[in-house]
Amino acid sequence: MVSAALVELERHDWSQFRCGCGETAAHVPETFRRLLEAKSPEGAVGYRLDGHLEIQSMLFEAAVPAVPVILAALTEELAQFVRSHFLVTLLFLVSGESHSSEVGLGREDLDEECYEKAREGLWVLYHEAVSGDTENALDILEVIEEDELRLAHFRRALEDRLARQQKKRRSG
Repeated sequence: MVSAALVELERHDWSQFRCGCGETAAHVPETFRRLLEAKSPEGAVGYRLDGHLEIQSMLFEAAVPAVPVILAALTEELAQFVRSHFLVTLLFLVSGESHSSEVGLGREDLDEECYEKAREGLWVLYHEAVSGDTENALDILEVIEEDELRLAHFRRALEDRLARQQKKRRSG
């Protein structure tokens, strides 16, 4: 089976992007591959995106092409810990700002670029909110959704569904 995340990952020459570790981002595809394949946390030891795409929400150039890779990955079957890692990383990417070293190199808009890339996957995040990691997806949507009424409607619908499920559990 072809993985949309791997296809998107291979679309870029990662050695051309700066990474938070101080090297080029040439090693980032291997990190993504390991995470995408991981079935247990032990299988992903040593493979994390923080410290590479961002450090404490301070963004590096590799963050921008990583956003669509993460969105594509969220459409695939993932171990829950990987799904959560991708969502938390995406939240940092859309709510961060360019690292001072990137600003010095003229890349002061990395946050806006990540935001725009994330908006391209708006419905992936809504799907995640209704069927997966609801809280992390809603946190990201809180940042990128420009239609506040739509987001409020989804929140109410999710709360109603949760209330019905809890009521059903108590009575059943």
